[in-house]
Amino acid sequence: MLLLILARPDRVQAITVDDLYVAEVFVTSQQDKQLKSGARAGLLQVLVRVSGTTEVQQSSLIANALRNPASYYFQYSYQSTDRDFLIGDKVVPARILRLHYEPNAIARLLRDSGFPVWGSNRPSVLLWLAVSDEQGRRLLSESDSSEVLTAVNDLANQRGLPLLYPLLDLEDEAQVSTAEVWGSFLARVERASDRYNPGCILSARIQKSDSGQWSASWSYRVDGEWSSFSNIAPSVTDLVSGIVDLLADSLAARYALDSSRSIIELRIDQIDSLSDYAEVTRYLESLTPVLDSSVTEVRGTEVLFRLSTEGQTAQLIKIIEFDEKMMLINTSNQNTLLNYRWLK
Repeated sequence: MLLLILARPDRVQAITVDDLYVAEVFVTSQQDKQLKSGARAGLLQVLVRVSGTTEVQQSSLIANALRNPASYYFQYSYQSTDRDFLIGDKVVPARILRLHYEPNAIARLLRDSGFPVWGSNRPSVLLWLAVSDEQGRRLLSESDSSEVLTAVNDLANQRGLPLLYPLLDLEDEAQVSTAEVWGSFLARVERASDRYNPGCILSARIQKSDSGQWSASWSYRVDGEWSSFSNIAPSVTDLVSGIVDLLADSLAARYALDSSRSIIELRIDQIDSLSDYAEVTRYLESLTPVLDSSVTEVRGTEVLFRLSTEGQTAQLIKIIEFDEKMMLINTSNQNTLLNYRWLK
């Protein structure tokens, strides 16, 4: 029995996250001791970003790896900053230590430790942020100088969440107002978001009290369902970290690959030439879930591929949908045979 999957014109927008395996940490010198402690912090940063969960810190295997971080990076450099550290009564200039970690080594460590691996092609997060602070109440644009935006960008980068900002042009203004975002009129927010085709929507009411305390009410939509979250914090960083961690954990639970293995067959039509065949093969082998691929049958413009994969079949389907290189026509009831059309 075949289950028909209709192609959706409103496919969500996925974004490739750059520097997924690059970490930046502050250090006070270029001494070996600072390098080792910085590399340890950087390794943990990358492990959290790639796995999609902060629970990596609880693994004994990862704890052992953190004691010897030099085994996992292949390049590092230093950069001066305009920041200072106060150590005792001495002011010390801060440097940024930038480390490049080896993707295969990171993936192997996560899999050996029982954690998933989340690829670089990730669902975008569209931000509708209504803020009330010293500058008044407004919707934040990508160019806003608000400290809220700085915190959101920094923390989203740490968790590997690709962000989208509304243009806030006449079309957006006709769809939703600052007051409606502030009042959590989510149907209006969702309608205004349609033009961006985001993977996830985050709408928020954020305010700073006269005493300097921050509070927020967040609403976020993942897989078509809205959820809510509220928090209060003494700093904007603490406030934003709550929702960023919640979103990253939620998305990683859907898209990060677990260590389960399976064999899947893909029948792909519209492969009309050797160049098409070569391009399809390269594409399949580039997919994060695919461990190995082989051709088992060629019939006209159809080619049957046998894939050894890890993670769930639904995750592979979602990743291919993001890339928009192939269209899913139908799938078998057991999800072991997927029929696709190659898009030129």
